[in-house]
Amino acid sequence: MQDENAGVNQGLKLLAKSSFIVSMTLILSKILLYLYRIVIARNFGAEIYGLFTLSIVLVSWFRLFSGLGLKEGIIRYVSLFRAKKENKKIQYLLKKSLIILILTSVIASVLLFFFSDFIALRFFSNSKLTIFLKIFSITIPFTVLGAIFLSIIRAFERIGWFSFISEVLGNFIQLIILVVLIFLGINSKSVPISFLIGTFSIFIVSYFVSKKSVPKMLTSNKKINSPENKKTFKEMFAYSWPFIFYGVINFIFYWTDSFMIGIFKNVESVGFYNAAVPIALLLFLPFSLFAQLFFPLVTKEFSKGNMEAVKQLSQQVGKWIFMIVIPIFVIFMIFPGVFINILFGPEYLVAENALRFLSIGVLFVTLSGVSQELLSMKGKSKLILFDMICAAIINIILNAIFIPLYGITGAAIATMLSSILLSALLFIQSYKFLSIIPLRRKMFGITLIVIISTILLLAIKSLIEINLLTLILCSIFFISVYVLFILITKSLDKNDWYVLKTIFNKFRGKKN
Repeated sequence: MQDENAGVNQGLKLLAKSSFIVSMTLILSKILLYLYRIVIARNFGAEIYGLFTLSIVLVSWFRLFSGLGLKEGIIRYVSLFRAKKENKKIQYLLKKSLIILILTSVIASVLLFFFSDFIALRFFSNSKLTIFLKIFSITIPFTVLGAIFLSIIRAFERIGWFSFISEVLGNFIQLIILVVLIFLGINSKSVPISFLIGTFSIFIVSYFVSKKSVPKMLTSNKKINSPENKKTFKEMFAYSWPFIFYGVINFIFYWTDSFMIGIFKNVESVGFYNAAVPIALLLFLPFSLFAQLFFPLVTKEFSKGNMEAVKQLSQQVGKWIFMIVIPIFVIFMIFPGVFINILFGPEYLVAENALRFLSIGVLFVTLSGVSQELLSMKGKSKLILFDMICAAIINIILNAIFIPLYGITGAAIATMLSSILLSALLFIQSYKFLSIIPLRRKMFGITLIVIISTILLLAIKSLIEINLLTLILCSIFFISVYVLFILITKSLDKNDWYVLKTIFNKFRGKKN
């Protein structure tokens, strides 16, 4: 019991420290990412923004197949073997994975490059898409190998570096390059070129940082080529291969709406819809604050048999995610048009209702994120794949029904319903296999607090005209009332106060 409590306290402390770092990088990352998208949308219009979005979707298919799901396997197995201090196995897994992925990613890159014209004309009847796909195809090897290096960094719990490289570095460089190319008078080609340079920068920096974590990562030592290590790689691949299809199904699930809007409507509608998508995905940020460290942390405790520590960490993180995401969700539901108008302009206000429905779907996915991580920790990759296939099939069917009837709003409704289904499956399965539901009883009281705060916000909204200034003031009022009620009703437990104290001490220590 003492070891379990120590595991919980140490885990909470690490999560608190990492969340402080991750929150800073995520905020900066989202600012850079949205600036990048806004520059594209405002300088080149909805058509080019739609071409950019479709290129991301299509290149992801090639990247996911060529990645073989090994980045997920690296995170889990490196975390397991770090706890057992089996460094030879780590070196072998990394060496073998990199050799295989160099071959598969180069093949995928060549295939997309030579078939780009066929894809652009045959499926989308848009010749402008060809040059986008050709340039995007070059990013595949850098993205696939960079993902492995980032997985190494994450498995070694170097969250500061992981957050900076994966969230900030690429977004910053691609934004700067895009602005420079526009200033130099380069046409729409500046969009894929800037994306390529940003991807390459992530690859280079992640390689050098991961090499510090595993100094002999590319060792030629024959001693690591033991039968036991080869057997371990086969075991890791058996865990990883479902993520090939999980990744594809995941992108089918999250990009089906954009893809099918392009088929049933037009590229311009894809651009309008993707003004709502990145805003709704902001609701995933609370999960991202903890996810980068949560999985390797609970996997390490799981390898030690500390299931009580796994349960306590899961429920605590689930509560934190809920507390952070729910007020943001309310603001998006009440003021969707204001966010779209500020970020993308009045031309994109047709996506207002789409943002509402997408926000509901992302809320459920965010709350079920911990359950999915627990199933991955348990090694249930095939079960997660099954869940995603079910949700993706439902999403395709619903999109085919709703898009012709309701356009981009119909696409959002389809994604919302299939997201709720997926989340329900993950919650049920994490309880079945681990007896863990990442929720705490005090979350019901927090829900009541949100309802009361929302009623007050709606009353204020009915009395004033909403613009950027009043949106900021209303949001401050709403969050202040929410936090005040949280404190008055004593919704924070000893673990919450422990984490807040840790963050405060870290901040104070830095300041001093």
